[in-house]
Amino acid sequence: MAGYQRKSKKNGRFIALGFAVFLLIYISSQLWGFANIKLRTEQVMDDTIYDFVRAEGMVFRNEEIIPQKVNGVTVYNYADGEEVAKKQDVAVVYKDKKVSMVNNQIDQMREELKSLEKAQTVKATRYSAVTNLSSQINNQVGRIVDTSADGVVEGISKQKEELTSLLNRKKIALGEEDTFADRIAQLNTEISYLEKAKTKEKGVAIEAPDAGYFCKNVDGYEETLTANELSNMTYEEYQQKKSASPKSVGSAAGKIIKSHIWYLGVDLANAEAQKFEVEDNVKLDFKFANGQTVAAKVVKIIPDNERKKSVVLFECKDITAQLLQIRKQSVDIIFTTYSGLRVNSKALYHEQNIPGVYVLDKTTVRFKPVEIIKDNGNFILCEPREGTDQEHTLNRLDMVILESGGVEMKDGTLLNEDTVKGVVSGNAGA
Repeated sequence: MAGYQRKSKKNGRFIALGFAVFLLIYISSQLWGFANIKLRTEQVMDDTIYDFVRAEGMVFRNEEIIPQKVNGVTVYNYADGEEVAKKQDVAVVYKDKKVSMVNNQIDQMREELKSLEKAQTVKATRYSAVTNLSSQINNQVGRIVDTSADGVVEGISKQKEELTSLLNRKKIALGEEDTFADRIAQLNTEISYLEKAKTKEKGVAIEAPDAGYFCKNVDGYEETLTANELSNMTYEEYQQKKSASPKSVGSAAGKIIKSHIWYLGVDLANAEAQKFEVEDNVKLDFKFANGQTVAAKVVKIIPDNERKKSVVLFECKDITAQLLQIRKQSVDIIFTTYSGLRVNSKALYHEQNIPGVYVLDKTTVRFKPVEIIKDNGNFILCEPREGTDQEHTLNRLDMVILESGGVEMKDGTLLNEDTVKGVVSGNAGA
């Protein structure tokens, strides 16, 4: 019994010793971590964000199909989106494929000619232009890669043409080419020869049935989704058109869009539909135009009988080859834009109820008051507070303090060189 008690006491001492060692290690690690906390800053950047609604849209236009009455190889005289007059020859149908091949050759030569003439006009002969051109080339390559990765093919040819033009201009800037005059003259001669060869072949002309904008693509909704029907359309009628299948149109050479005005309808729950009012101006982003958006105006809001959902109609006036391909498409409807200085929310303080940030100005801590434009949760968009002197005005590229590292957050606090050297910096856009 006595031996058991001695053994029990000995085990108790081991447990107590083990706990003391663990406690010592824990306290030491906490003290070491606290001692190694560094001042963290982040650079202020310009930024723009949007309030938007994402929805499935449906496009209404007034269109007329161009019938193709003869079979053969169709060579078009107009590109999608180009304006044509009534009775104008929009295409010619040939029996021989050679004419189509010649036409493709002419188009390729004209693209190259356009690129070379643009490079000649710029005459970038100074090496100082090379850096700027290299940056533009890298950006253009990035755009092409992004577009391809998204599975978008519209606009690729134009992006390729712009890249070729930039590469040619860089050749001149580097002195690799003095002039493209010889190649330009050669292309003009070849194009002239092919044009004459093409005119010897007789074809059947296809006329435009009306004036408007030409489009090769026919989707079968030309007679179903017409702009003329929108003035008296009910919510139920919109749903019927939304579920309708495309109609067979037979052999067609394309269509004519009769007006530059077209309409987009979106079906929204009332919580989102209430964000819009008639006459509101918005922007539509269809995700294929390299960041470009389409201006639009709310012209009508059509509620259902139970007032739970509404169709919002937008009027648009832009005509491009890409936009003419749209019928049923996902779209971001941007109704508010916010621009300002982007600051991490961790950097925000309130001094005497005035919002602001502490900035590391060389070796001095400064409090810079701000007006909050938009609180996005993880970051805010803001602008300098009115009436603030220059020394306390927040600017782009200022280094705002995210973590103090034990430094007193007070306007005018001076730091020693060792503290400043240990600053860990980031970027607000990261």
